[in-house]
Amino acid sequence: MRFYSRFLALLSFVAIPALAQTCPKACLLDAMNQYVEALLAHNPQGLPLAANFKATENGQPTKLGEGIWQTAKFTPFRNTLADAQTGQIVLFGVVTEGDADEKAALFIRLKVTGKQISESETLVARKGAHPAFRPDLMGKNPVWSTVLPADEQVPRAALIAAADAYFTGIEKYSAVNVPFHPECQRIENGVQTTNNPERRSPSCAAGMRRFSYITKVRNRRYPIVDVARGIVVGIVVFDVPGEGADAANPLARDKRNLFLYEMFKIENGRIRNIEAYMTNMPFDSSTGW
Repeated sequence: MRFYSRFLALLSFVAIPALAQTCPKACLLDAMNQYVEALLAHNPQGLPLAANFKATENGQPTKLGEGIWQTAKFTPFRNTLADAQTGQIVLFGVVTEGDADEKAALFIRLKVTGKQISESETLVARKGAHPAFRPDLMGKNPVWSTVLPADEQVPRAALIAAADAYFTGIEKYSAVNVPFHPECQRIENGVQTTNNPERRSPSCAAGMRRFSYITKVRNRRYPIVDVARGIVVGIVVFDVPGEGADAANPLARDKRNLFLYEMFKIENGRIRNIEAYMTNMPFDSSTGW
C-alpha cells in the first residue's frame, strides 16, 4: 500500500466509469465464450451484436468472417480478464491456423453494452512479425489467475498509474519514476526478455535505457483492471522513427510502429510481471480506436 500514493497524480485525467450493471463478470465471460466458439466455427451468425458494432484486426476495420475468422482452428491456450466496471473483457492466448497448424499469439478485446457486443479488437501476432516469438511458451505463468493477499492489493487508480508510469518511463528510457518490483520479469510473445542470460538482457529497471529508439508511447488505453489479482491491461502504440540507430541497438534501425497489448501484475503498487502481445506495423499506423 505504501508504494502507490505517489503515482496517483499521474492518472488524475482518467475517468472511472460507473459499474456496468447490465453485464456483470459472468455476462462478459459468456459473451467471450460465445465469440470464441463462433470464431473457431468460422461463423459469426447468431452473435449478439449491437447495431453500432465495430471490429478491427491488427488496426484495420474488419467484418466478422474475415481475417482470423477464416483461418483459426484451435486455441491450445487462452485466458480471460473481465472488468464489469468498464463492460470489457480480454482474451490472451494462442491460436492455431491453416493446414500446418501454425501457432500465433492471439489477443481479443470485447466491449459489451446492454448485453450486446459493441466492440471487437483483435491482435494476431504471427511468426516473422516480430523477432520475439515463442507461442509454445505462452501460458506457463500462473500469476494471471492468482488472487493477491489483501495487504498486497492497491486501488484501481494506483494500478493504472503504475502501468502508465512504465510507458512514460519508456519514452524517457529511464526507470527513475517507474515502480518496478525487484523481481520484475517481462515476457514478449512468449520470450523472456529480462534477466535472461541467453539474450544478455538486464533487469526490468536496467533494461529501460535500451528503449531510446522509441520516441512516443501513444493512444494509451486501460480497458481492464482487476484489483483482487493486481492486474491492469494496457493497449498502446510505440513510435519507432528509425533514427539514431547504432550497432548496439539494432532494433532502432527499422522505421515502424509497434502495437502492444500488455498485462501488468502489480504487487504492493510495484510491477512484478509484464506480458506483452505485440507485432510490428508500418509507421503512422493506428489501432483503429
